[in-house]
Amino acid sequence: MCPCCDSELIQDEDVLDTWFSSALWPFSTLGWPHSADASRGKPDNDFTKYAPGMTKHDFDYFYPTTVMETGYDILPFWVARMATFGLEFTDKNPFETVYFHGLVRDEHNRKMSKSLGNVLDPLDIIPKYGADALRMALVVGSSPGQDLAIGEAKIKGYRNFSNKIWNASRFVILRVTDGELKTGQTGSIKIEDLDIDVEKLTKADKKIIKNHNEIIKSVTAKLDKFKFSQAGEELYEYFWHNFCDLYIEDSKTQLDDEKTKENTKKVLIKILSESLILLHPFVPFVTEAVWQELRQVYPKLEKSVVIAGWPE
Repeated sequence: MCPCCDSELIQDEDVLDTWFSSALWPFSTLGWPHSADASRGKPDNDFTKYAPGMTKHDFDYFYPTTVMETGYDILPFWVARMATFGLEFTDKNPFETVYFHGLVRDEHNRKMSKSLGNVLDPLDIIPKYGADALRMALVVGSSPGQDLAIGEAKIKGYRNFSNKIWNASRFVILRVTDGELKTGQTGSIKIEDLDIDVEKLTKADKKIIKNHNEIIKSVTAKLDKFKFSQAGEELYEYFWHNFCDLYIEDSKTQLDDEKTKENTKKVLIKILSESLILLHPFVPFVTEAVWQELRQVYPKLEKSVVIAGWPE
């Protein structure tokens, strides 16, 4: 009965409580309980009527998951319930690791809201600065569990980084193929292999290769430990300042010297291609675009940077 008007109240039978439905999410989307029944030897002759598009193997293959990524604010509402329901109904924790990120705030650290007029709409930002710039701005500077202050100035800065990747890569491709820098016309020369002659390495070659190997180890270790912001910062500094500002400048002289020309081309392609793989999780669109250009120069590259092996 309603305490105010004494009328009889009837609960809507077609409503599933938000917290309850979210708790079931990790396994109910995989056809549970019918997929679970089937995997445990129980008969289920008409599985598709319960979960169209799923197979009897999806629950066994995908559950439990590896990482749950979410904001810290819903820990007691969703994450704890998911774990509780998972253990209760499947005897398994739905995920091995929970990664909590902070909330996105404006550049003055205020909560974004329509009433304040400080909301940054991705549909407005992406056409202006690019999806890569927005993605990088959200990753770099974000510590686990700490809120992130972000404004257009930061996004604009990472748009410049995307442009740097493109411009540096185009320069490398044009110089390696003897293309035209003024017109942007790629030359006909192709690199057949990346067998670098160690005896002909210059001081600049050795320095960039050493720095490159160090950044691979460092970034890989940080990604494995979910230190995404630090990995992004290191890649930004390395690519812009070590590779672009230092080595590419040194390579201009080396490419004009017949003794170092061919070796320098191979070093450039090796460093650039592996850097694109490292950068891809942060700026996927520009790295894929450059990768396709680079494949015209060095055809042995994989068809897409997405499936390229992680450098070691």
